[in-house]
Amino acid sequence: MNSFGKDTCWATAVRWLAGGSTLIYVFSRFIPCTPPNDRELFHVSWVQALHVAFDQHLQFGRDIVFTYGPWGFLNNGYYPPTHLVSVIAWIMLSLVFWRAGWRLARHLSDNLLFSWLWLIGFTGMACMPVEDNIDARLTAWMVLLLFLHFFVEEGSFSPTQALLVVSLGLLSLVKFTGLMESVMVVAVIAADNICRHRRFPWIVPLLAASFLCFWIVAGQHLSSLGLFFLNSWRITSGYTEAMMRTVKNEIQNAGCFLMMATLLCTLIGYVAWLRHRFFGMLPLLGLVAIVFISFKSGYVRNDEHETFAVMGLSVASLAGLAIAWPVAKQSVRLASLLLLVVILFFASSTLSRCFSREQLPEQLARTLDIHRVLAPIKLLSEPGYLREAYEKSLADVRAKYPIPPMGGEGDIYSMNQAILFAYGLRYHARPVVQSYSAYTPELAELNAAWLRTGRAASNLLFIIEPIDHRFPALEDGRSWPELLTRYHLTRYHIKNTNDALGTCLLLSRSAVPREYHLTPLQRTSIHFGEPVNPPSATNGLIWAEIEMEKSLIGTMVSTLYKPPILVLTVSLRDGRQFDFRLIPAMARSGFLLSPVIGDTMSFALLASTDGQAQLAGREVMSMTISARTQSGSTICYRLPIQLRFYRLDINPVMKFHDRITMEWTAEPADK
Repeated sequence: MNSFGKDTCWATAVRWLAGGSTLIYVFSRFIPCTPPNDRELFHVSWVQALHVAFDQHLQFGRDIVFTYGPWGFLNNGYYPPTHLVSVIAWIMLSLVFWRAGWRLARHLSDNLLFSWLWLIGFTGMACMPVEDNIDARLTAWMVLLLFLHFFVEEGSFSPTQALLVVSLGLLSLVKFTGLMESVMVVAVIAADNICRHRRFPWIVPLLAASFLCFWIVAGQHLSSLGLFFLNSWRITSGYTEAMMRTVKNEIQNAGCFLMMATLLCTLIGYVAWLRHRFFGMLPLLGLVAIVFISFKSGYVRNDEHETFAVMGLSVASLAGLAIAWPVAKQSVRLASLLLLVVILFFASSTLSRCFSREQLPEQLARTLDIHRVLAPIKLLSEPGYLREAYEKSLADVRAKYPIPPMGGEGDIYSMNQAILFAYGLRYHARPVVQSYSAYTPELAELNAAWLRTGRAASNLLFIIEPIDHRFPALEDGRSWPELLTRYHLTRYHIKNTNDALGTCLLLSRSAVPREYHLTPLQRTSIHFGEPVNPPSATNGLIWAEIEMEKSLIGTMVSTLYKPPILVLTVSLRDGRQFDFRLIPAMARSGFLLSPVIGDTMSFALLASTDGQAQLAGREVMSMTISARTQSGSTICYRLPIQLRFYRLDINPVMKFHDRITMEWTAEPADK
């Protein structure tokens, strides 16, 4: 009797130890307790902008438009006014994640050691320290809810599932793709409730209620909700065409991902068939939706985003092992284990392309480092260490990126808001906070319209820094006439050998706005590879609008993957020729074509007394539009391409009376 009692006590102690240790590990991976550094502040300064937006209760969809929502600051980063909220949110999310993860782990095996190892691996994969991105975490939440409903708790709407749905209400407001995934997963579960179980799908109103609750808690008005959905859809739907990149071996890499994903979906589909027969199509559809969104988010951009997609696939394969292993067929068990090994090998190969051989083991080891595991405790014992690291990072930013003196509220074109934060300036953001994201006519007009109101910032830092070798005037190009007429150049800062920022301009709002006019000059149509001669720039600045509509095939290709990249080739009066990336939706909204304003100092020449003369050599004499394909053409866009040219007259011209001289070069477009 005593022996039996001791065994029971030991078993209970071991269960508590296993559960408690995994909970501590989950806390260490989710709770934000990593000291910030200047690289994180500068290169992901949009995260800091999201922190400030939450703190200032900016209305998402109206005051700020981005791929993230009002809780987007939970993605990563540190900002003193929001850190306590972030810690509380992630503590609650961690508890839900741990409860659901432990439930799935115990479904995998009754052996505590196996369950413990699985949950540690699942958590580590979901929170791999690769740019601290949230995509893999979102995938983990989705598969937990999907698999718990269909394979573990047999369709009952349990308290664990209810907590997961409430969590999704919050996570849906972190990133818009998270909202899309949440809706898809909840939709298939609701369909299962209605069609198979013949009961009301309480999961739908619970998701809606939690979404609205967290929307209001974030300081958002219900009246802003419609604009949030509309503009979030605009920025998401335009993402592929604007942000896609091509790299060497991308077809091979994307093909490997799709092959791994297909095998995983086939395995889960078979397990679902064994359990639910035809109703097994529902969890399969949910998994396909999750994996497809991961594929698009990873392989459209094809940079570090690829690692986010692969980690999401690894998370899904670990969850797949948990539901396939209990199946009584040995072949299913072996297939699930073998598939997991293959996917992890693929993930390791992908990570090795982003990290050196020395960095990769360090990144993996960080997930189990004892100091990192116990880091949440340091928040209690030494609460000021994050603030100290943050202040040091701001000082490092100030040292590396000096700017002209400015006061009052400010904004920065095109990105890197961390500079404003480092100098303690009040951030007064335009709606689309990063110029590279104003990639549709509607989004570009939001920023231009903002400048026409009295709410725009009184001071602007202006830097031309296009991404992906885009034609420089495309990024926030619709705003350039407003900038040239509603602001004046106060001072400029010229790059020196110790200045990492480079040349930047300080623009101050003018007391009396000037006028600009667009006078139609020429309308024409061309095909790919066909040169066209724009009107002479002697008639003034040349404004262009390029109308390119995707064909039906192009729409399908963009939905499933991405169309070919387009290139704008310009030949200048001084004999030089350059290739630039052309974003069709940006070109449709209009941009300054000639003279080519290739960098910040050339923009400053527009504000100098003799700027037009110095820019004469950059007049575009000929231009060609082509696709980055072997033929230079593509069936993804309708032909012919429509071009409209205007003379841009600014009266009077913004003046800056110091003489400005400079040399300008451009690199060829990425191959």
